[in-house]
Amino acid sequence: MSYTFSILSPLDVPLFTHDFGTSRSGGDGVARYTPAERAMVPFILHSSLDIVEEVQWGPSTSAGSAPMYLKHIDKYQNCFVSCWITAGNTRFLLLTRPRDEALGLGGAAGGQRGSLAGGRAGMGGLYNPSAPATEEAVKNFFVDVYEAWLKTIMNPFFHVGNGDVVKSPVFRQRVATAAKKYL
Repeated sequence: MSYTFSILSPLDVPLFTHDFGTSRSGGDGVARYTPAERAMVPFILHSSLDIVEEVQWGPSTSAGSAPMYLKHIDKYQNCFVSCWITAGNTRFLLLTRPRDEALGLGGAAGGQRGSLAGGRAGMGGLYNPSAPATEEAVKNFFVDVYEAWLKTIMNPFFHVGNGDVVKSPVFRQRVATAAKKYL
């Protein structure tokens, strides 16, 4: 599977983007997008912001506030988008592009297995973004990245409101570590 993780400011300015592949179950951690898919990724992520805002400003939960983890919110062709919203209205978007064999589109090698986030248990090998294992893995990834994000924005020289781009190699490494651990 291939993933693109992106952080967008409250004004929809991209602050951070990281592409990676699955590292679990024999994956090498390299994103495998075709050139056409790679060109479409920013458009897919930005188009999902309309749905994020509908959910964010829509009816609240019984607790009286909208949740931070919005789960699987959008699908475009074979790509799935999940979202996490911080208290400062910064959006974390994770685009998941399963391998064709995980979608049941053929080309499967008999011994290949998907990641924990693939949600493949009980699905006959098909990717299911709303499977409990998938949702739990994505949520845990977002929680780890959110903790790293909080440490990053506590830096007095970093201002999210100004659209500062995250250039910290430590933050990038923490995102990669969380991806390797959960996805």
